[in-house]
Amino acid sequence: MGLTKWLTVIVLFTIFASFSQVKSADFKRLIQQYKNSKALENSQWALLAIDADNGQIIIDHQSKFALAPASCQKLITTGVALKLLGADFRFKTQILADGKITRDGMLNGNLIIKGNGDPTLGSNIVKGSLPLDSLMLSWLQDIKQKGIRTITGNIIADLSLFEPKPVPDDWMWVDLGNYYGASSPALTIHDNLYYLIFRPGIKEAEPTQILGTRPVIPGLIFENHVLTGAKGSGDNAYIFCAPGQFKASVFGTIPAGVDSFKIKGSIPDPALFAVQRFLTILMNNGITVKGKAVTTTSPVPSDNQILLTESISPPLKDIIEQTNKRSINLYCELLVKTLSVVRNGKGNTSQGLEIIEQTLKEMGVNTNGLHLSDGSGLAPTNAITPRAMVEFLNAMRNETCFEDYLNSISLAGDPNDVGYFKKWGLGTPLARNARIKSGLIEGIRSHSGYLKDQNGHWIIFSFIANHFKGHYTQIDKIHEKLLILLSERFAKGRKNNEN
Repeated sequence: MGLTKWLTVIVLFTIFASFSQVKSADFKRLIQQYKNSKALENSQWALLAIDADNGQIIIDHQSKFALAPASCQKLITTGVALKLLGADFRFKTQILADGKITRDGMLNGNLIIKGNGDPTLGSNIVKGSLPLDSLMLSWLQDIKQKGIRTITGNIIADLSLFEPKPVPDDWMWVDLGNYYGASSPALTIHDNLYYLIFRPGIKEAEPTQILGTRPVIPGLIFENHVLTGAKGSGDNAYIFCAPGQFKASVFGTIPAGVDSFKIKGSIPDPALFAVQRFLTILMNNGITVKGKAVTTTSPVPSDNQILLTESISPPLKDIIEQTNKRSINLYCELLVKTLSVVRNGKGNTSQGLEIIEQTLKEMGVNTNGLHLSDGSGLAPTNAITPRAMVEFLNAMRNETCFEDYLNSISLAGDPNDVGYFKKWGLGTPLARNARIKSGLIEGIRSHSGYLKDQNGHWIIFSFIANHFKGHYTQIDKIHEKLLILLSERFAKGRKNNEN
């Protein structure tokens, strides 16, 4: 045999040996090493990875421990929503006239915006949805086409489809005024989001000035305690403001070295904001409104409601793609209530969570240790085992909506994908292979999803760390290393792996 052929054999043997060495025993040694690291030595850390094609367990470290998953819980909520509602499910928001319309263009009564839980209303995140002002101008044109020139009554936001409770019970006070802690009434608008704009000081520790909000939220005032931080220090400011409260307190820092800096807050009463803004648009465009903007959590009693127009959301599959890739808490909370509406006729968080848990049981998922406090994972009281998460992800492979579900999860190593994992696994078989959802709240970091090994076998994984020390990026590096090794796992090494 010539020298070239011998070199080829040696190279191939080396490659095969490196792959075949990724065995269960190697994972166990590596996990023990990580477990004793400073980041994880006093933490709760649970892991499971299986070969879904043959049922083999590849990694199992305390996989029956029930831990807080943070936003990985969105995988459960969105999967169940796709299964029960269907990928093509759409939300409808109706604009109704509550009264007779005279020949001279007078609506003798109220104009009603009836909320139906549409997450995309007035948002430009999901393709096919109209941004705030474009949406309301479309309503305006439809109303004008009906000949209406005067409205004698109020502009009413009808929130009766959902329970009046604005947020789940176990959400933390520090989260409520910020965009990711937005309330979820039946009528949401513009992702229930506003931008709070600051002018920082010249030097570190100097006071800041609030320049305003975009959009303007009528009646909202601020007590500003935000100081100037170091250049490049980023957004370290938090808004404290409960739903329905219009005096907010702001603490923390924003960076020096910029003319202005914005942070994201949650609109205290999004339904009220929606009707206030629409009333202004009506008045500014030639329609007289003699009443005012109001909200109601009870159905508007009437025998004479006329449908003027309606807004139809993009399909659920497109909504869920953005929900998972951008990790939007609001969308998940609305989905939980929508499941309750479809089953029981009323949007109720507790009932929606019961539907999710019952669906998991029907799918064959072991729900021991499962505790659902919300749909998004923001509550630290949520709990799930990696075993239950992996069983659910595996069961989703048998659903007709699986392709849409899989595509809703961020793709590792893809610079064009939405999400956190654009640089994960670059230069390894993990890149453009693994679909990963992450979760992050204080002291909690998780990663769950799917990947394929070198032989094309599906690997399903769930890694959850609670109460770790240091920065969450330390956990990211550990989990990324494990996922790279899983993606490099060579099918021919399975005999060794099973020993």
